[in-house]
Amino acid sequence: MTIETNNISTNAGNIKLTVLAAGLGKRMEPLTAHHLPKPMFPIGGSVPMVEMWVRRAIKSGITDISMNLCVLGDTIKNYFKYGDGAKFGANISFIEEECPSGTLGGVCKQALGNKVKQVQENEPLPLVEEFKGTTIIAPSGDIVTNFSAELLDQMYDIHTKKGAAFTMVLTPVPWEKRGEFGTVELKAPESLHGLVSQSGQIVEFREKDPNSPTNLNNASIYMIEMDFLKTLDRLRTPAETGLAQPFYDFGKHVFPAMLGKLAYTKLPKDFLLWGLRYDGLWHDVGRKRDYLDVNRTFLDGGLQMEIPYEKRPWGYLGTNVNMDFSKVTINPPVVIGSDCIIEPGAVLGPYAVIGDGWTIERKAIVINSVLWKPYSYFTDDETEIPVNERKTIVASRVREGVTIDGCIIVGGTIETDLHEKTVDVLRDGQINILSIDYVPKAERA
Repeated sequence: MTIETNNISTNAGNIKLTVLAAGLGKRMEPLTAHHLPKPMFPIGGSVPMVEMWVRRAIKSGITDISMNLCVLGDTIKNYFKYGDGAKFGANISFIEEECPSGTLGGVCKQALGNKVKQVQENEPLPLVEEFKGTTIIAPSGDIVTNFSAELLDQMYDIHTKKGAAFTMVLTPVPWEKRGEFGTVELKAPESLHGLVSQSGQIVEFREKDPNSPTNLNNASIYMIEMDFLKTLDRLRTPAETGLAQPFYDFGKHVFPAMLGKLAYTKLPKDFLLWGLRYDGLWHDVGRKRDYLDVNRTFLDGGLQMEIPYEKRPWGYLGTNVNMDFSKVTINPPVVIGSDCIIEPGAVLGPYAVIGDGWTIERKAIVINSVLWKPYSYFTDDETEIPVNERKTIVASRVREGVTIDGCIIVGGTIETDLHEKTVDVLRDGQINILSIDYVPKAERA
């Protein structure tokens, strides 16, 4: 008996990856203010979070890929070789947004291109053509997970066989944290084997309800039919507060409308909303501590990802590293990037990620921290000061005897002990030290 399976590899031309990467990342400031947008934050010292989704799509055979951009979008375009995506073997395009248009708007613009609805006067249309295929895969660029190419294949099979208009990956969260997430109830879910353990119709969606009867969280990994997106786009509004009948966000508007619970919007027909429970690794990198957690998970071997350094029993080692291993203490796991100098008596780890180009002086200690390799600096008007120019005024150095613990450090010369801090490097090379939990007063996601 042959079991028919709908798989991505044989249908890849009908499928497009649209990554949501236009968030403002305010909770990650000052890191996102002048250096990198959150989807570009490096894991293991080198690989941007968003690259994991690109790799999965390509492994599945999907080569039509796009991302929407807002803050510091040039960093993403430059990394992925704007216009061709040649080094990844994919056609990667970008939709630039002066201000975010919500999760619905971000996907519609990427999928519908120059056919998308203009919801604001004189709003520029995307410079890409409408996607001619059938299905969109839409993850958030700041979700880090082991939801593999093989699981995307399984998701597509279930999505198509059930005739779903919208399929959502769900992951359980601690019961005490239900109020921080959108939670979902499934109707008579079918039990499956493996990391995707349940499949069922979604009959209830609760946005950040601490009393929700379920802890199945919207994991922000979606599969959406193009016909359904076209219907939603006709209903779409600007992503603005104060609107009488807003319609721009999946969680706030689309899911309630699909379930018949958005009073002012009725969809023209019943569109099936489906859910898949995933029991594997999943991180929503919303805060700086989450980012440190993701790097710890990688160092522990829990995150399925390759980085361009040599694997060693104690971690990873880059090239052109100047150190005497007999005189340095390494408490695994540790990443030491390329072109680093590690002086005798230094202590690294556990959970130290030392990016390219750092000097760790004698008797300095770096634990449970991520030190970034050099990146370009962007002024308030997003004028770029390139890496090579920055290197002339910004050192990457931890002074003798200094202890770094629980920190994220952009660069600079670190001359005092730091515990649970974020270290920014200003335009003139001076450093700005803030709590790891710092959030601007006007917090926005």
